[in-house]
Order: sequence, then C-alpha cells, then structure tokens
Amino acid sequence: MKKGLEKVKPEEFEELGKETMLTSYDIEQAVKTCTPTLRGYELAIRTKLEALRPELAEIRAQALALHSVLYDRPVPVSDAEMLAHSRKIRIVAFLAVLTAIACIVGNTAMFYLMGFGPVIPFLGAIGMTALPLGLGHMAYEWIIGTSRWMKMLIVLTAVAIAATGVVIVGHARQELIDRSITTPTVNSYVDGADADNTPNAPETKPAEGSESNIRRTLGEGMFLFMLAAELGLLFLVGWLIELYGDGDNTAWRQLQRLGRESLDVHARMAQLTSAPEIAKNCCLAGILKAANGRPRRHPPYHQALTLILIVMVPSVLALQAQKIERYDAILIDTSASISRGGRSNELFQEYLRAVKKLLLTEPPNARVWVLSISSDSFGGAQEILKGWTPDARGVFTDDLNRGRLQLASEFERKAAGIAPLASATDIFGALWRITVLFDSGAGRDSTTSASKSIFIFSDMVNETKAFHMPELIELGPERMLQRARSEELLVPLKDYKINIYGASTAGRNPRAWTTIKGFWTRYFAASGADLASYSAESGVMP
Repeated sequence: MKKGLEKVKPEEFEELGKETMLTSYDIEQAVKTCTPTLRGYELAIRTKLEALRPELAEIRAQALALHSVLYDRPVPVSDAEMLAHSRKIRIVAFLAVLTAIACIVGNTAMFYLMGFGPVIPFLGAIGMTALPLGLGHMAYEWIIGTSRWMKMLIVLTAVAIAATGVVIVGHARQELIDRSITTPTVNSYVDGADADNTPNAPETKPAEGSESNIRRTLGEGMFLFMLAAELGLLFLVGWLIELYGDGDNTAWRQLQRLGRESLDVHARMAQLTSAPEIAKNCCLAGILKAANGRPRRHPPYHQALTLILIVMVPSVLALQAQKIERYDAILIDTSASISRGGRSNELFQEYLRAVKKLLLTEPPNARVWVLSISSDSFGGAQEILKGWTPDARGVFTDDLNRGRLQLASEFERKAAGIAPLASATDIFGALWRITVLFDSGAGRDSTTSASKSIFIFSDMVNETKAFHMPELIELGPERMLQRARSEELLVPLKDYKINIYGASTAGRNPRAWTTIKGFWTRYFAASGADLASYSAESGVMP
C-alpha cells in the first residue's frame, strides 16, 4: 500500500486481499503474503496507542488536581451552584451585548445627524463605545469592584437617569399624541383668498406643542438614555469579567473540559485497539471474494503476443497519422487589375511578402493551400503551394519551425515565376474551389472541430462576365448582392473565417471603395462566414 500503514483505514485491507488473491491464485499463499502487511499495520497501531497513553495520563493528572482543589476541602464546591453560576454568566453576557448595541446605535445616529457618510458613523460609534468601556473597566476593577456600596451607587445612578429619561420621553410622546388628534386650524379653503378678510375668522393663539419643543424634549430623553446605557454597559462588562474570572468557576469549567477530552482519548484508543482485528477480517473477506470469483485463464505466450500486436498496431498507426486541427487557404490575386493605375508590381510584391510572413507563423496541425485568383479560379487556376505543419508539444517546436521554414522557402521559390498577368479576376471561383478542397480534406485527415480560415490578398474587384463589379458599383451593395444571388454566385461558407488584406484604395474614389466593402460584408454574412478583417493594408499581424 502506497501511503503509510498508520494512515490506512481497516476497511482498505479488503482491496489488499483481493489484489493478493488475484495475483497468487491460492488462498494459503494469499494469507501468507498479507500477513507481513497486517503485522506492520498492527505495529503502527501499537505505536499510536503508546503515543496516546502519556496524553491520557496528563489529562488524568490535571483532572485529579482540579478535583482535589474543588472537592477535597472543608466546604466542597456545589455542582448546582456552579451550573447556576454558568447560567448567570450567559445572561449577563446577553444583557451586555444588548446594552452595547444600544450604545452603538445611539452614537451612530449622532454621527449620522452630524452629516457624515455611511461608514464613519459606524466606526465612530464603535470607538465612542469602546473608549468609556475601557476606562470604565479599570475604574470597576480598582474602585467599584472593591466596594459593594460603589456598585449600588452606580446601579442606582443608572436606574435614576434611565427613569428620568423615560419620564421626559413620555412627555414628548404626550405632546405628539395631542398634536396628532388636534384639529388643525384652516384660515381659508379658497385659493388666493385673503385670510384677514374672511368673515367670522377665529382668533388664533400661539401653538403650545410646537415641533421644536417636541424635538428638544426627545433629545433630552435620548441623551439620558444614552448616558444610562453607557453606565449600564460599564457595570455589566465589569460584572461579567468578575463572574467569568471566579476561581472556583474557572476550575470547575476546566474540569468539565478535561472530562470531555478524556472521553475522546478513550474513544480513539478503543477504535485503534480494534483496528488490527478489523483489518484481518477485511483482508480475509477480500481474499474469499476474489477466490469465489471466476478464475483467470493464462493464455499461451504466442496468444498474448498476438493480442499485444493487435492493440499496439492501431495505436502506432494513429500516432503516425496526421491530426489536422485547422485549414488555412491563402488566395493571391494574380490578375492584371492590381497593377493598374501606375502601381506596377508593387502591390503584388506586398502580397507575396505578407504570404511568406503568414506561412512562417502557421499554427501546428494545420493544412495549408496557397492558390491564385485568376480569370478561371475554379478550374484553371494555378495551385502555388500545398502542405501542412506538424504537431508541437510544449517547448519542443523544432519540427514545427522546420515545417514553417519549408513552406515559406517552397513558396518563395515558386512565387518567383508568378506575375499579375491574368486577364480577369474570378474571386467567386476561388471561393468555390476552397470549399471543395476543405470538404475533401475534412473527410480524410481532420477532426470535426477543425477551424477553417481563408486569407484573401486582393483588391476585391471581381471582373468576370457573370459579375463585372466595376459596371455594378452604381447599383449599390444591396442590389449587387441580389445580382450575385441571381447568378448563383453565393458560396456556402458556414463557420469559415475570412480575412481580407490589400483591398487597395488606389484608382478608386471613396464611394466606390465603400460600396465594394459593403457588398463583401453583406456577401459573407449571407454565406454564413465570419468576416474578421477587411483591410486596405497588405501587412498581416501574426
């Protein structure tokens, strides 16, 4: 068993018995094999038991000492009185908490009325409650706690202040009730009428229960309440500490805690004592279960070798097979239209440099095609390059880098013989050809989740008989899309990612360039593709 024997549960030995029986195929041999492990387990349990005995002896010694202090004296401690004392501590603690809440609420209200935000009043209230509490505790311990008369004086003072506050707040409530049931005097029920000219207007007297008087009275009452609460909190906390720190009560509570610890240690020792026997029974049960099961047949060595070959050969073939996770198609416009307007071959050379850079950054497990856009891109276009990139595992990218360099070098060699001389620009045919290539490869060497991306380096001006874009620009992008649908030029590109670079503005006005871009945006949306970029620049960011 891998983990230490002292950490093994007895029930886990059943699995040990099963494994041993399945290995030896003989009950006696399985028992002999398991015996050393069981003895080691028993020795580990004994070690743990020996470690618990000093702990138990120390608990017993402390308990005997406390028991002697509490009960072996002329007037022993009464358990009933200690229980009552413990209940008194809980009651006083509860009252102290309520009084502290009253102090915090009052101080919070004061800071809030002073105009502070939501956080400062609460923090200030806690500080104002804690400061007199700390100072008052020292006064209670050194002055009040030593004299019964001082305790009585503090309690009577707090009660008197609270009673005075109750009387004052009672007067304020009486004024509030009188004000609520008094019928208000209305000088006029006519909008805009002069009250002095109203007939039979009664003489009014000054209001006796004004709002300012009521607020002042309530403020005085609340002040007395807060003062009484702080005095009460001071007394209750001091009293609670005095009750909790009583020597007999502390010793009695400690004795109860030691008793619980002693019971816990006894329970652990009993469990450890029975663990070896339980482990033996579980191990034997596992051996018997394995023995009653179906015996394994040992095949001859030549049958085992055949089975190994059957299992390994598909695995080796699977490792040798190329796993494709991505399809990338790169389309380069080789039509004469991209060299018009005095541009010579400058734009075309930018296309070639960008494609080489793209090949040097191809991701692993990708199949790549580089095709040309010409007058007949579907059936007569030139396939410039076709290849793939190997897998890369962590920092082991030598094969991947070698594959990228080979793709870029081969493309550079073949691109030397290409020039933008095609008489027409068939972009739709190139898209159709890409879908055929992707669908053919997807059924052979790819996963169902392989991504599909198309990189187009072109001015995006399709010039064929069926769709001569320079003559259709005046129709606008919407009607141009309708024309493409009617000519059956809408290529299904669901889940394809389209990246267009080099859609140059040279030789075009803003309206024409915007119309062409608008058409292709609508076209790829209608075909189900994701147009990730449409840039006039030829540079590609890896």
